Amino acid sequence: MKPAILVPVDNTPVSKDVLRFADDWAARVSAHLVVLHCRSAAIQDLIERGELQNPEPSFEEHLQALQLRSEVEIVHLFANPADGILKLQDELEPELTIMAAHSHTLAGRLFLGSNTDMVLHQGSTPIFVYKQTQRDPQQVVVPLDLSSISESLLRKADELALARQGKLHLLHVLDYPEIHVVGGGAFYGVAIDGGFLQERREQLLEHGRKSLEELVAQVELKSPYQLHLDFGTPYLQALQVAERVNAGLMVIGAHDHTALGRLLMGSNTDYLVHNYEGSLYVHKELQS
Repeated sequence: MKPAILVPVDNTPVSKDVLRFADDWAARVSAHLVVLHCRSAAIQDLIERGELQNPEPSFEEHLQALQLRSEVEIVHLFANPADGILKLQDELEPELTIMAAHSHTLAGRLFLGSNTDMVLHQGSTPIFVYKQTQRDPQQVVVPLDLSSISESLLRKADELALARQGKLHLLHVLDYPEIHVVGGGAFYGVAIDGGFLQERREQLLEHGRKSLEELVAQVELKSPYQLHLDFGTPYLQALQVAERVNAGLMVIGAHDHTALGRLLMGSNTDYLVHNYEGSLYVHKELQS
């Protein structure tokens, strides 16, 4: 049986782009599409009382007009979008969920609202957050914290970059406290000069670069890549690198026990979704 790709949509124009994107993805990996259309309980009541026409036939006609190449299964649910997505993830175990991030779409309201944490925390599959963007789809930024998830994250990023004949920008952000020193200073009561701090920074950068290169060698990347190392806040540095290289895709790991997991599982998720102009692939290690 072909693996499934879950695609929650509504009737807005951006859904057409998402479905075409998902169709291309499914064709590439030999998967079938499960298209989810959620409606509220209030709509269900109106339909049952005969006060509203059932929109299912028109929705299916809308899909047929797209002439998708992939096998398509349509699921209609009267449910909150996040609840519907989690329900199908549990039942179908899709290999991926592809959603639009647009403030005027059902999926956009999901990702730009309070349901974000619910899907990312409780969801069982990787998520592709699709955005309409003018950025270069061949430039792919990959923040790496060198934790246990980094190897599988980098393998997935390499796979995605190869599919679009792209280049990987591998970012490692070092956690180093800022100490402002003017002609000498003190750290926890110990005098420190600026030269020592600069030397320490260079040591940390060199160690980080070697660790990143070891990871790259272990994964045996097939895509061209460039290393980026710096100090600061991970999500801010990721946005800066993405802006600098005009990246159209960012591949990010979600794991509760990693720095990137805390990044994605907290309030910074909204920051990235709101402020990064490209699409995001949120990688999760699937449980066997």
